[in-house]
Amino acid sequence: MLAGMTGIQIGIFASVFGVGLGAASLIGYVRWQHWKQQLQTWQDFATTRGWRFMATPGFMYSAGTLELKGSHAGRPFTVETEHRGQGKTFHIVTIVRHKLGDGFPREVTIRPEKAGDTFLKLFGVKDEELGDASLDDALNLTNVTPRARAILLSAGMRRPLLNLAHVFETFSIENGVLSAEVIAVPRTTIEMYGLLTPVRELADAVRGALGQTRSGAESTGQEGANS
Repeated sequence: MLAGMTGIQIGIFASVFGVGLGAASLIGYVRWQHWKQQLQTWQDFATTRGWRFMATPGFMYSAGTLELKGSHAGRPFTVETEHRGQGKTFHIVTIVRHKLGDGFPREVTIRPEKAGDTFLKLFGVKDEELGDASLDDALNLTNVTPRARAILLSAGMRRPLLNLAHVFETFSIENGVLSAEVIAVPRTTIEMYGLLTPVRELADAVRGALGQTRSGAESTGQEGANS
């Protein structure tokens, strides 16, 4: 290729090649710095909580994958990254999974309300509702039994459910397990807290709702015994 080129053409080619190489090196350096920052944040987060941390490096300067495994309120809690798509559609998501425990109604399925769901409502096609306007606008619900409705509308559950829908565009609660994801990877402790706080708040609210349910049942039983 170079044999048929003039000195000027070779100089232009060398300049363009050098600029391209420099840009690629700069991008690689920035990616490497981001990767190191993510590693440190996730490692520190795991160490302070006694969680397990695993990292799989990417090829050269490409991003690898990260995973945390631990527990909150005695139930499994995992955070991991995953690569999606290829080329221009390539992106990395962070996925949070947490078992909400026996206090959450396993029969109900919850997902965020999408634009398509809102559009269908204009034509009378609705998902099941709780009777709370804010929650019904934010959540798409299936199999809302009387028990599920009572728990989801109990004191302390409303705000965590709304916060969950606000932070995560994509999430689901099925069979008592919450799975939520964002197209981002936390690089600081503040970002990590921002991602995990809604999940932990919902888990704590479930525990509170379970305690209220048990207290109510005990009170009812006591009143029945005294009557």
